Amino acid sequence: MTEFSEKQKRITMLLEKHSLDALLLRRVNNFAWATCGASAYINRTESNGEASLLITRTGRHLITNNIEITRMVQEEKLDSKWEIHSPPWYEDQQKTIDLLIRGLKLGSDDRSVSALDLSAELTHLRANLTPEEGERFRELGRLCAEAMNSAIRAVRPGPREHEIAACLAFETEQRGVQVTVN
Repeated sequence: MTEFSEKQKRITMLLEKHSLDALLLRRVNNFAWATCGASAYINRTESNGEASLLITRTGRHLITNNIEITRMVQEEKLDSKWEIHSPPWYEDQQKTIDLLIRGLKLGSDDRSVSALDLSAELTHLRANLTPEEGERFRELGRLCAEAMNSAIRAVRPGPREHEIAACLAFETEQRGVQVTVN
């Protein structure tokens, strides 16, 4: 079973457990998990992304504006497994979502919508790593260790703490790892 298939199976079981018709995912962490690593954000500090996923028992929908859909297809490679809905950038995506969820019993990770809040259960689903996720986690650890080693070797007496943090952030980002250094 592929990673994507395993995650779809977990989502289907969650829908069945709560007698739901669909799951709406808006949080960037759940979006990334359900898509096996795709990014839905523009601003890293936002909890909700510029794209949403609606997973029903019979279909998978990707909802984002007509500007972001190009990135979703070209960079995130999300065109083959998802039915795409891309309203104009100036329209509220909620209109599209409302049409898709009409008449459905809905669960979501977004407390702002009228749905059963499944945030905690989705966190538990994400915590049980697939073999592919375990491998990516090991690779992430290796890249972070490399970045830390390079940053440590570059530090000399004199720089202030924020300058050292910037050095570590640079080394980490240079390896393709997004980081927040405190």
